[in-house]
Amino acid sequence: MRTLIRLALVALVALALAACGDSKDSPDAPTTPTITPAPSRGVPAGVKESIDTPAGVVVGKSGQIHVVTYGSSSNPAVVRGVSAEDQTVTVDVSEVPGRAATMDYVPTTSTFTLPESVDGKKPIVFRLGEFGAVTVETYEPGAQAWITRPE
Repeated sequence: MRTLIRLALVALVALALAACGDSKDSPDAPTTPTITPAPSRGVPAGVKESIDTPAGVVVGKSGQIHVVTYGSSSNPAVVRGVSAEDQTVTVDVSEVPGRAATMDYVPTTSTFTLPESVDGKKPIVFRLGEFGAVTVETYEPGAQAWITRPE
């Protein structure tokens, strides 16, 4: 009998916790873009690797934004947050502070959705932290903008 009561209690608690889950209609739902899959090694499909740039932006086939950074494979600079004001998207992109980094130079891609407040019919400025800023002239799949390495 005790086992039956415990099972009923566990089921009741699980049901109560499920009812408390997040809802898309929740007023507390985030309005900022969400970072999508974990960063990946390499560049998006159709993009040629280059050692002439430290970072850039590529518009994906589904309209997502890919930020490509070049640097350490053990501690790559990845997107940690995104915000937008008018046509400027500020991307918090950095390595993990204090973590050891290798001296290799490989591409890593982080992906996120463009904030809804940004007008995709106008040029978009992306500020990529310490890497600098680039402007994507058109929000069309395949559009790219790369930071020029200082001479």
